Amino acid sequence: MSNDMSAVTPLERALHDLRLTEAQFAAMDGDRLRQHWRAMIRASHPDLPENRGRTWDAGAINAAYDALRQDLAARRPASVRGVDQDNVWTRENIWRFDRASIAPPWQPDKQAKNHKIVAETYRDVNFFKKRMWELSDRSEDVYHIAAFGQTAFEGRTSVYGSATVFDEMARAMLIWNANGSRIDLTRAVMVSPAHESGALYLIYADGKFLDKNPIPLPYDARAGMPAKDRNLRVKLPVVLDRLQDMLGRRAAAG
Repeated sequence: MSNDMSAVTPLERALHDLRLTEAQFAAMDGDRLRQHWRAMIRASHPDLPENRGRTWDAGAINAAYDALRQDLAARRPASVRGVDQDNVWTRENIWRFDRASIAPPWQPDKQAKNHKIVAETYRDVNFFKKRMWELSDRSEDVYHIAAFGQTAFEGRTSVYGSATVFDEMARAMLIWNANGSRIDLTRAVMVSPAHESGALYLIYADGKFLDKNPIPLPYDARAGMPAKDRNLRVKLPVVLDRLQDMLGRRAAAG
C-alpha cells in the first residue's frame, strides 16, 4: 500500500485503519472480521494505560469495519445477501406498507405494528428508518438513536445503519425530535450501536455535527438505555457546555 493516504482506494484505507493486509482480509468471513474489529476497539481504548495521550479514533475504526463488512457482503451470492427481498418488498409495499404479519426489511423493531410511510420527510419515523437503511447499503446493524433537549432526554428510535451515515442520522433525529418545532432546542444526538455493548457516541452537539469524530460518552449499560442512566442525565448538560465553550474558543482562535 502506498504511504500517500490521499492516493489509496476506500478499500485500502479501510484495511489500513483496521491494520489488515489484503491477504488477511481475503481469508476472513463476517464473524472473523467482527472479532477483529471488536479487538481493535478494545485495544485502542484510551482508558488503557498504554494508550494514554493517544487520540482514540473510534469513528475511523467503525467506518473501516462498515466498509469491509459491506465488501464481504457484496461477494456473497444474492440469495445469501437477501436481495431476493426485492421480489417480495416491491416499491409499493416498501413505501405504503401498513400492517402485515412480518416487518419490512428496514424495520429493526419487529414488534412495531404500523409500517406505513405517510410522508417522505424525517418527521415520519418510518421514512426516517427506511432512509437510514438505504443510505447504509441495507445494513443489518442496529443503531439506537437518542435526542437530548435542554435539560432531559427526549425522542429515541432505532434504525439499521452504519457509522458512515452518522451525519444523516443526526440530521434526521433533529427533524423528527423537533416535530415541527425549533430544531435548535435539541442540544445533542447520541447513537448506541447494538453490536458494541455499552458504547454510546455523541454525534451532534449544539449545532455541531461530530460524525467525523464521534465523542465516546461514559454510559452504564445496566440502565438499559441512556435516558435511564441517572449519572449520564446529570452530567450531560455539563459536558455539552464544556464542549460548546471549547469549540467556540477553537473557532475564535482561527
